[in-house]
Amino acid sequence: MDQHMNFSLDAIKNDTDAELLTKLKAHWNYNPSSGSPLKVIGQLLKKIVSPKDQGGGNKTALYFLTNLRSAEDFEKIGYPLQHNSSRQDEIFIPRHEGNVLDGVVEKSDWLIASVRLSAKEERFKHGNPFELTTVGRPDVLKELPGEAVIFNTNGDKKYIEQSIVDFHINNNRDRIEKDSQKLKQDRDLQSSILKNKINELAEEKTTLASEIDSKHTVKDGLVEKISLLKQSVDNKKSELNGLENNYSIRMAQMESNLSRLNEFVTEKAEKLLKLDLVSDSDLKQLLGNLDQHEKMQTHVSFTDVFASDFGAAIKYIQSFLHKKDIYYKQDLLSDFFAMLRTNDLIILAGDSGSGKTNLVKSMAQAIGGKSVIIPVKPNWTSSEDLLGYYNPLEKKYLSTPFLDALIEASQNPDTPYLICLDEMNLARVEYYFADFLSLLEERSELPDIYLYSDAEADHTLSEFKTFLRLIDDVKLSTGKENIDDYLGLLKDEEVNEAINKICGFNSGDSLIKYHSHLRRILSGFLNTPSSIKFPANVRIIGSINVDETTHYLSPKILDRAHVIRFGSPLLYDWSAIENEIEDFDDVDAPLLFEMRDLGIRAQYPRFDRSDEFAQIIIDITGKFLNKLGVEIGFRTVRQALNYRNELKHFGINEKVILNNFILHKILPKLMFDGEQVSGEVQKKNVLEAFRNHIAEILAELEEQMSVDYCIDDLDRVIENAKANNWVVNYWSK
Repeated sequence: MDQHMNFSLDAIKNDTDAELLTKLKAHWNYNPSSGSPLKVIGQLLKKIVSPKDQGGGNKTALYFLTNLRSAEDFEKIGYPLQHNSSRQDEIFIPRHEGNVLDGVVEKSDWLIASVRLSAKEERFKHGNPFELTTVGRPDVLKELPGEAVIFNTNGDKKYIEQSIVDFHINNNRDRIEKDSQKLKQDRDLQSSILKNKINELAEEKTTLASEIDSKHTVKDGLVEKISLLKQSVDNKKSELNGLENNYSIRMAQMESNLSRLNEFVTEKAEKLLKLDLVSDSDLKQLLGNLDQHEKMQTHVSFTDVFASDFGAAIKYIQSFLHKKDIYYKQDLLSDFFAMLRTNDLIILAGDSGSGKTNLVKSMAQAIGGKSVIIPVKPNWTSSEDLLGYYNPLEKKYLSTPFLDALIEASQNPDTPYLICLDEMNLARVEYYFADFLSLLEERSELPDIYLYSDAEADHTLSEFKTFLRLIDDVKLSTGKENIDDYLGLLKDEEVNEAINKICGFNSGDSLIKYHSHLRRILSGFLNTPSSIKFPANVRIIGSINVDETTHYLSPKILDRAHVIRFGSPLLYDWSAIENEIEDFDDVDAPLLFEMRDLGIRAQYPRFDRSDEFAQIIIDITGKFLNKLGVEIGFRTVRQALNYRNELKHFGINEKVILNNFILHKILPKLMFDGEQVSGEVQKKNVLEAFRNHIAEILAELEEQMSVDYCIDDLDRVIENAKANNWVVNYWSK
């Protein structure tokens, strides 16, 4: 290697990857303009990295090609740099490929491998812009007998010694003869089968001709039946239109009932207030004068300060939380925020104390929002446990904390509300949440949540009108028209006695009891509307802990949700998180967003087969997931494309997005018996092939410590399955 051809780092620091490869090929006497993959020969080197080298953790084996030789002329080669580096003459081998070679390849064996430039951050971390990584598994070079020499002429032809050709022919003569004999037998067999098939087809042709004649007769009968069915369908459509019209009329009547009650309360507001039949807060709600949650005086504007840069905003949020001794990786915060922008259900999975609900509370605090934590009870069995129900005996709607949070959010549309169903799988999620989740699938507009029929409002209106008329009659008959408040009615014995008599109160009844009854009824109607729009400022999150006391999530839930799994906080790389923290002049104030910046509910992107991300999902579904029984439909792909688009706002590259998609949408569905056969292959072999395929696609992420590498989770699943008779369960620990 000529020393004068070596480069300094300054001389190549602005070179593109293509320019670096051209210089490297020229230095090694390869054809720089060749489009063939760059190949290098070397020997396997295994290094054991200590915890000190890795910043903590178990010892790890790393693999390299060393003693590098040219694949053109077997001349010794090295990186053309003027300075020494710890990996100056070594080529990195991905861990999963090195593990396969380890123990199979001797130290003296020569390997040949296709290579590419390593990830840019790895090259510059090691001070070597030329640093290479192998592509695929290196092949072992085998020694031929004698000296095999290939001769080139001035033309395009190449020649090799006849002794080498004879060696290979003799070595394979028996196999060639057997293969030829087998091919001849197969040809004769296929010829015989073909002749028999021709004869069978001739017979079938005659039979089919006879059947066609009879089918024509059947066809005439079917045409008549189709005509009758069409007439029946038209009749059913007419009936359906009538039902829809009746439904519309009924809905208009129901809305009119509640509207008339509201108009009555508005008109008689002063009188009802004096009689203490309606509270001041209930009246304010009816009139739209409720006190809104005020925006914080001290805040940081996402638009004004950060120019709507989501990447910068996440760094600020991380620093804001860090000042409060709350530690989360930037990647996790970006991932969670992107999921909030999708308007999909988010599920946070992990053991107690792993930081699930704390992430919800912390994010709400950091963006000037409100978090509402709703504990799920094991006895929840229907949507009534989530949204409440109307009690006809008490004549009021029995609400729930979840519904109260939705109503409060609708009254404060500029405040983000993060509603968390804590330990949501203590009860079967599909029992109490499936209907609500189906409602949330409406993407074109904000869905309506219907709570009860407001026909009762008409009866309530009549009862109130009657009561007020009776009060007026009593005051007129007793000459006490000047008494206009509830307390005055109670204190005046003559008036009180007359009211009891005219209202027909029996023993045990009283004005106080009846007044309280009326007040509760009216408050119930005013505080709980018969239907509400799902608030645009609400995001639904669920936290789960999978153990013997909880239930697994059904496919319907997993298909519609994004799952983030939390590990133990004690295993976090705290130093790495500290290194991510950026300094800001002041991080005491929350970062406030406009509601549109938190994501708008819209239709998912259309399914585009030409999209590279969609193509990868289609490919792995056909090759692996379908064989494992993991169903991936159009909804999942379109949901993934929407998630991909949101995550791109945070500067996340396509490889990390694919990695996250596998973590959040694919791995949680892995629950099957690995010993079962799918087609002609056992599922455990399909799973391992899937693992290796994804590892090859995402090889550049292997050394990125900030990324939760999906291959690590897959390896955990496979190791647990091996220890459990190949029962594959993503949720097992």
